[in-house]
Parts: sequence; structure tokens; C-alpha cells
Amino acid sequence: MTETISSVQARDLLKRLPAFSPIAIKLMVLVVDDNVSFKEVAKLFSLDPVLSGQVLRLANSGMYGREFHIQSVLHALAMLGLRNISRIAITAALSQGVPRQTSPWMRVWWRHSIATALLADHAGMKELDLDFGYTAGLLHAIGQLALFQTAPREYAEILDAAYSSGADIEDLMECEREHFGADHAELSGLILSGWGLPGDLQRAVSEYHVRGVSEPLTKTVHAGCAYAESLGFGQCGCLQTIEDASGKPMDRHLLDVLATEVNLIECSLA
Repeated sequence: MTETISSVQARDLLKRLPAFSPIAIKLMVLVVDDNVSFKEVAKLFSLDPVLSGQVLRLANSGMYGREFHIQSVLHALAMLGLRNISRIAITAALSQGVPRQTSPWMRVWWRHSIATALLADHAGMKELDLDFGYTAGLLHAIGQLALFQTAPREYAEILDAAYSSGADIEDLMECEREHFGADHAELSGLILSGWGLPGDLQRAVSEYHVRGVSEPLTKTVHAGCAYAESLGFGQCGCLQTIEDASGKPMDRHLLDVLATEVNLIECSLA
């Protein structure tokens, strides 16, 4: 099948994406499998000591209210459960691949991604059968990394200009297409496809910006992104439609608690 010009340009942009650990990518695929075993996860962690260390730091960060020290990945699995370890693993895996730059944009992007993950997870708690809310929220804007790596200063300026003019998510993505030939949602979908993550996740990150979408996971990511913006954690242009998956505003106290969790995660992986 012949690729469109947009698809060709998009794949060229993906070459700019930071190199992610093959072990980290395998781990992302593994932990979204409902049938995965503790033994499989622990074995994969053993192949990447750096990633294992990051997971242990997060497990001991105080997010889970544990007073004792978790000493190994297997210990963490036993004490926190696979669901929590899956979140920790995916967060650490993404952190490992994010460029260590002093760019203010990079730090804001990272905090926005974490906040969206936590908020999407809560927003989709009643509707989603699989624990995909957190993963989709964390990865929803990963396509922006490719655009930023292609032209760091220009991309940051494009975003600043768009937000200053009151642009929404569709306006922002149109600016991306004009300058780069592809938008970040398209790129995010291609990245997750290349990693072999499930189709539900691919659709959620490539369509989260679509207003009125009915697919639960996609709607949940949109809600998480909007709430992250409302808390001051970056911008994607979703703030204009700030409703969660049930159509009701989230409790302000809950939002404050989740904001604290973002800070704990960031400090643990610094």
C-alpha cells in the first residue's frame, strides 16, 4: 500500500525520537497483558538493572503508604501487587527514555504526562475493564517528543504562540501539521503501534483530542489531559472540555492529592 505524504513525513519524524530501552519496551507490552505472571515480570526486570533501580525508588517513594523498605522487584510485586507495579514499571520505562535535558518544556511535558496518567486512571475506574487508563494517559503525548527533538526551539515557540492565542487542541495540531507535516497524536499512535501495544491504546492516544468521542478509553484520556491542565500541569488544549468519564467534575480534594503524587513520582525519578 502506498503511504500518504503525511505518513512518510511522520515516519521521518519518528527517527528523531529518543532511543528507548528494548527491555523497557518489552516490559510495557508485558504489563498490559492480563495473564502476565509475577515471574515473567521479575525476569524481564533482571535484564535491566537501571530500570529495576528506578522501580524500587518509586515503590519506596511513599506513594503507597508503606513504612517498610521494599528490597527487590519480587518483594515489590508481592507487597504492592501487579497492577501497581505495572504502573510503576511503565512510568520508569518512559522516564528512562526521556532525554535528560534542562529544557523547561521537557520538564513541563513530563509532569503533564504523569498527571494525565493519574487522572485518567481515576476517571476511567468505573468504565474500563482493563488497567489501560494510566498507560494511555502517560503515553498520550509521546508524539510531542519527536517534534521537540526535531526542532526544540521552534516547537516550543509554536506551542507558546498557540496557547497565548487561546488555541484549542485542534488548532494546536493544525499548527503541527503545517510546520512538520504530522501532528503529535498521529505520531503517538504510530509509536505505540511500533512498540506492539494493544489497538485500544493506539486509538486512545491518536484520537484523545476528538470531541464527543464515545470510546471509553479515549474519552478517559481526554478527561485526564483536561484535568491535568486545570491543575497547572502543562497544556494540550483540552482544558475547554473539562469533564471526566462520568460527565461530572472531579472532587477538588482528590485533585490536590493527585497533584502531590505527581511531585512524588517526579522526585523519585530525578
